[in-house]
Parts: sequence; C-alpha cells; structure tokens
Amino acid sequence: MKTAFETRPGNVVDIDGDLYFVTKWESHRGGRWATTVKMRLKNISSWSMTDKVFSSDDKLNDVILERTVFEYLYNSAWVYVFMNGENYEQIELSEDDVGDMKYFLSEWATIDIQQHNWNFVWIILATYMKLKVVEALPLVWSSENKEVITNTWLKLEVPPSIEEWDEIVVNTWTFEFVEKVK
Repeated sequence: MKTAFETRPGNVVDIDGDLYFVTKWESHRGGRWATTVKMRLKNISSWSMTDKVFSSDDKLNDVILERTVFEYLYNSAWVYVFMNGENYEQIELSEDDVGDMKYFLSEWATIDIQQHNWNFVWIILATYMKLKVVEALPLVWSSENKEVITNTWLKLEVPPSIEEWDEIVVNTWTFEFVEKVK
C-alpha cells in the first residue's frame, strides 16, 4: 500500500476495485501545510481518463502486474493468439485488447503481456520494431516522402529511397519511420 504522495506516473493502483494507470502526478501545498496530490488516471478496463485529487496521506492499493514474454503466432477472425515460450501456454486476445499494437505484430514477434490475477491488462512492445515493406506507392511530386504499406498493414510516410521488400524500423509509440535496416 502506498500513499498518494508516494505514487508516481507509471504506477498502477486499485481504487474501489478498478485498476488505474497513473499518467500524470502533481502535488500542491495548500494552507496550513496541507498537501494535495492531483492525478490523471487511465482506467485499464475502459481506457477512460479521469482526474482525481487526493490528500497526500491517502492510502492507495499499489498493484504489481505480472509481466510475461509471449510470442505472437497468428490472428484469425478478430482473435490474436500468443504463446508463452517457456510452458507453451497460449492465450487469445480480442482485436479490442490488441488495439493499434496489431500493426507491429508479425509472426514470432516477441512481446511482453502484462496480467493481473491472470487477466490481460495490456501489451508492451519494444520502442522500435522491424517491419517489411510490401507495397510502396508511387512518389507524388508535391511531397518529399512517399507512402508505404508494411507486412502488418501499417501505412506510413517514408523517404523516397525505400522500396518494396525493404526492411524498415518503426517507432511503436509514434508510428513513424526511423531508418532503413542495413
């Protein structure tokens, strides 16, 4: 258990049975040395954002998430299948669970899946991932970049030197081209 003052961005807390990811934290000192803590929280199950104000000594249930390495196997009819390489356990996640991370899931990609009480919470990807260009659209004269489509159906802008079947590195946070794999 942590106090609101000890909680920081990146922590997961349990408030009234719901899990929240702390995205922003600010402390404010008021009159008579009373300190309050304002937090921006993201509800893990509904992904809605909320702001809450706590007294600095309010107790919050700190949640430790289990983090397990899985390999992506395949998807079929809006279901994504992953396998734990140690015990060969497979889990299935819906397209809603995977969200935009689906654009970085190529066969046998290694990812971290966080769980709480054996329930899925979210996927953690490496910051940079390699993808293969499967289609390069023609360069438009008014543009400095051209659009490509990767093997995971991600569309993005790249320099004109990138061609079909090139491997590129993409930032998983910004969905932007980083470099061509040499």
